[in-house]
Amino acid sequence: MEHPAKEVQTDPTPGPAKEEKALVPVPPSEVKPVETKSLPVVQKIVDPVKQKSSGGSGDRDIALADVEKEKKLSYVKAWEESEKSKAENKAQKNVSSVAAWENSKESSS
Repeated sequence: MEHPAKEVQTDPTPGPAKEEKALVPVPPSEVKPVETKSLPVVQKIVDPVKQKSSGGSGDRDIALADVEKEKKLSYVKAWEESEKSKAENKAQKNVSSVAAWENSKESSS
């Protein structure tokens, strides 16, 4: 038993252009500020001119210094990410404990 093929009509406009949703701004009274520690921003300084020496050991020393600098920057970045995640986790824990307290008050009332 053969089924007849169905015609599929395609819209010439791409998918995201079909739906346009209006953004409704949230009133400032409903926006709750999140209390987190602000961390200093470390910017990577790029040396535009590399020093060149005539000897092979000088090049090696420069390369090793660059590697050491990158390693230090990597540690700093990892520490910043760790502190950021700690602050976010602490804030989430506080929000969660408040929500649990509110639920316990609702259930006991």
